[in-house]
Amino acid sequence: MNFTLESVTVQYDAIPALDGVDCTIDSGAAMLLTGATGAGKTTFLKLLYADVIPTDGTVSVDGNTTRTMKARQLRTLRTKLGIMFQDARLMPTLSVYENVMYPLMIAGWAKMDANKRCLEVLADIGISYIRDKYPKQLSGGEKHLANLARAVIHTPDCILADEPTGNVDAATADTIARVLRQENTRGATLVIA
Repeated sequence: MNFTLESVTVQYDAIPALDGVDCTIDSGAAMLLTGATGAGKTTFLKLLYADVIPTDGTVSVDGNTTRTMKARQLRTLRTKLGIMFQDARLMPTLSVYENVMYPLMIAGWAKMDANKRCLEVLADIGISYIRDKYPKQLSGGEKHLANLARAVIHTPDCILADEPTGNVDAATADTIARVLRQENTRGATLVIA
């Protein structure tokens, strides 16, 4: 999955979050965004999945400009992405298993195939033991790992990870780093803030 940002500016009210950004991310690349709090890292990621449209400039994904994408094109784009949100955004009324399997259900996977894939991913990440728990029953690290499992379950073309190892212990950070490296090695584009 290729991304091109040309003279991209994003403003919230009168405050620029990003100003005149030019960037190309090639398919299969691994990119790390660094910067102080408020530097625009999360805004940059939101541009890539078209949650934010630039105030000025253009963002293109595989040659398609996000500003002109129709709802159907946006849905298609997002099914090709694995997104690790900074705050996990697990659905509170679903178990970990249901949260992780959700992208497969949306994509129309057969129940048996989705179940097999979900169990494989939970085992690989080492969180099979929490599959029947609900988000409110999880530690912060367990939420991050469930978030990771949901992001990679459908073998996305690109993974966008917003501070994936923030506020987790060293063992959890190592697991997250290992899985993200595996995904990049398999060919997924990886953008980490």
